[in-house]
Amino acid sequence: MMKPWRMRLGAVVVAAALSLTGCASGSGGSSPSASGASQPVKIGALFAPTDSLDPATASSPGSMMLSFNIYDSLAVMTKDGTSLSLAKSVEPNATADEWTITLRDGLTYSDGTAATGQDIIDSLSHLAQSPSYTSLYSGIDFEASSASGSTATLKLKAPASDFLESSLGMFSTIAPKGEFNGVGAGPFVFDKGDPSTGYELRANDKYWEGAPSIPQLTFVPIPDSAAQANALRTGEIDLATGLNAAALTSLSGAQNITVADPTLESAGVLELALNTRVAPFNDPELRRAAKLTVDREKMVNTVLGSTGEIGNDMLGKGYAAYPEDIPQTTANKEEAKRIFAEKGVTSFTIVASDVLPGVVASAELMVQEFAEIGVQVTVDKRDPKTFYNNIQELHQSQAVTAYWINRSPITQFRSQLTPDYPFNMSGFTSETVQQNLAKATSTLDPAEQKTLVGEISKEVHDQGGDLIWGYQKQVSAYRTGLEGANTSQSIPQLAKATFNPVG
Repeated sequence: MMKPWRMRLGAVVVAAALSLTGCASGSGGSSPSASGASQPVKIGALFAPTDSLDPATASSPGSMMLSFNIYDSLAVMTKDGTSLSLAKSVEPNATADEWTITLRDGLTYSDGTAATGQDIIDSLSHLAQSPSYTSLYSGIDFEASSASGSTATLKLKAPASDFLESSLGMFSTIAPKGEFNGVGAGPFVFDKGDPSTGYELRANDKYWEGAPSIPQLTFVPIPDSAAQANALRTGEIDLATGLNAAALTSLSGAQNITVADPTLESAGVLELALNTRVAPFNDPELRRAAKLTVDREKMVNTVLGSTGEIGNDMLGKGYAAYPEDIPQTTANKEEAKRIFAEKGVTSFTIVASDVLPGVVASAELMVQEFAEIGVQVTVDKRDPKTFYNNIQELHQSQAVTAYWINRSPITQFRSQLTPDYPFNMSGFTSETVQQNLAKATSTLDPAEQKTLVGEISKEVHDQGGDLIWGYQKQVSAYRTGLEGANTSQSIPQLAKATFNPVG
């Protein structure tokens, strides 16, 4: 629950989204190489006041875009699996409790400093201290790990057969000595900026794939989907991400604007987190009753429109390991009404914020849904820029609107089901879940892992506190003439892109 985007963010949190099919998408196909001259590109993005150049403080979609473009990552996730970026190789030992990472030959940072294996250890150690990334890297025994030249050998505290996809592929930026001050090995170099004014980056002529053709990226602070669509239409920006159905409608007929096809890859997963830590949803029967209250089809059609798909209280829809055989939860208001009445629960409060377009609207629609069974719901609306600043307060709320970035189920479990992970808003886990997760992350047998993932998903579906009602497919729009772009985890990858606007 990437993160806001802080790697629920998972944060990740982690969120605007981008899928540039029509240019070339990270979900498949071949990307044309950038060639010839290119114009600068301006991207709309949401920033939080506390954002900085250090990804350990990242709390917004914009800050994550910034981090990937300045620092890059050892590996990145795509729909087709994990792809290596700064790393030349990532290899486990036979028991998957030791992983050896070797950087690309001659890899340097933007200031010309050579990247080293020790930088890998220092950088991941720094990220492990952040609440946003502890679920990714707290499993490394940094004292027992070692480095030599451009290679790092990471010793894990327990086997993790999914370490490449669930940790390194999620977010593994590196910086000299683990100090993230704007010097990185990414495709672009920090020039100037802050969260209130936005950021300017220039092409990194030392990037391992060669200097990008796009000479400059500008991240323009724009708070919501509608404002991004308007800014794209008026020419204030060239690329708008995470657009909802209403924003797409506003772009209909706009000249020289290309809208990408919606995709479930890195989609926004919208949920009502029923807090299992406090009453009333520490009672599993009341969690079931809440799930039976919501008419998901109505929610998706009303809030998400053409960009939506119905959810079934599980993450990872569209990915190979997602258990399609688990029956879809459908509304049964009579049964829900009976349970709430039997338990004597007549009201509760939802804390809501538009960290993703449509989230507050979903809470307001749920007010009507619960009113039909005689339960009064109050919506406590919060500012999306500061929504995640006080996680502990949210952990004491009865129910919280939340979202995840859609990825493969096993990747999500490390965040979703870790009891002390900040963005596990529902707080749900169990002894059985933890036992099955330990087995799933230690086996090197894909079939066994898939079976265990199915068992975990079913328990989350039946007993968990995540009322996942819909997926907002990722849609971006851009000025025609942007070519050769990729995406990774809904982050624009423009190292090989060119932009020569039409009209």
